[in-house]
Amino acid sequence: MKSIYLIRHGETQANREGIFRGRGEVPLSPAGLEQAAELRTRFAGAGVQRVYSSPLRRAAETAAACFPGLEIEPQELVNNLDLGRWSGRRKREIAAAEPEMWRRWLEEPERMAFPGGESLAAVKARTRAFNRLLAEAAAERIAVVSHRSVLKALLAEALGLGEKWFWKFHLDNASVSTLLHDGTRGFVLAGLNDTSHLSRYVFEWE
Repeated sequence: MKSIYLIRHGETQANREGIFRGRGEVPLSPAGLEQAAELRTRFAGAGVQRVYSSPLRRAAETAAACFPGLEIEPQELVNNLDLGRWSGRRKREIAAAEPEMWRRWLEEPERMAFPGGESLAAVKARTRAFNRLLAEAAAERIAVVSHRSVLKALLAEALGLGEKWFWKFHLDNASVSTLLHDGTRGFVLAGLNDTSHLSRYVFEWE
């Protein structure tokens, strides 16, 4: 049986300020660096053999701090959702300037294509390909460090969720969710949004 640990990157100042990150490069905040250190303690002795990370800095920094001594493998399939023109903007600004798009974000994000960016359907297709990679990997303990939207899509795809899936999961910064996998049962959810290792975190609802 294979264990796959899905880790959302540590906090950034943009998380705290309610700014959409998308594929913009945002470093970990001091609190995010602290969370990464707490993740390192959480995984000490866990026997993780392979680590995949989004190529964005905040994920790669989290992965490197969490798994010192292991090669961090950048993986474009788990790069963040491309938010296009929403990237780098405050959520309250978008809600005021584009109320209809904001309504769709809250009510039916699975049907959205972000202006100048990517659709969640495209992200889900990427995670479908990545899940095949995970299923075929020889390692039995795998960590994946990525972003909220991508990890939600990966979970939805692994669990076979249909049309409405995005708001069915809540994933905090530096949280750990766990999938088990074998050739008979496929993917099984064994843990979701574990933050018990963190001394503090930012609750991000939208």
